[in-house]
Amino acid sequence: MMRHSLLGAAGLATTAGLLFQALPASADGLTALLSQLPGNVQALSRVPGPEGSGTGFYVVRETQGDRLFIGRSTSDGQDIDEVSEAGAIGGRVTGLRSESDELGVAAFVDMREADGEETTYELFLENENPAAYIFRPASN
Repeated sequence: MMRHSLLGAAGLATTAGLLFQALPASADGLTALLSQLPGNVQALSRVPGPEGSGTGFYVVRETQGDRLFIGRSTSDGQDIDEVSEAGAIGGRVTGLRSESDELGVAAFVDMREADGEETTYELFLENENPAAYIFRPASN
C-alpha cells in the first residue's frame, strides 16, 4: 500500500521553491497549481501513481480540509485537474493507493471526514478520456 506523507509549512515553502527551480518550462500544470494555492495551505504532498501510467496525485492540506488533484503526463508536460468532490467533503486524506488496468488507473483514497468517520473512496481514471474521472464511496 502506498501512503503519502505531508510536508509541513516550512517544507512546503522550500519544496515550492525547489520545484519552481527544477521544473522545465513544459511542466505548466504543476507550476500553475503551485502559483494558485491559497494562503491557508499547510502542506503539499505528491503521491506517485502506478509505474508507467504517467499519473500522479497531489494532496493539498488546507486549514479546513484536503484537496486532491490528478496529474497526468502529456506530450506538452503535465495536466493537473482537481477532484472537486474530494475537497467538498472537507476531510483529510489519510491514504492513497493506485493500480493500472487495461481501462486506466484505479485509485483508492482513504479519508477521515470532519465527523471523524473513515471512508474509502474509489477514483477511476479512463485512458480514453484523460479529463474524465469517477469519484465515489468504495463499493466493497
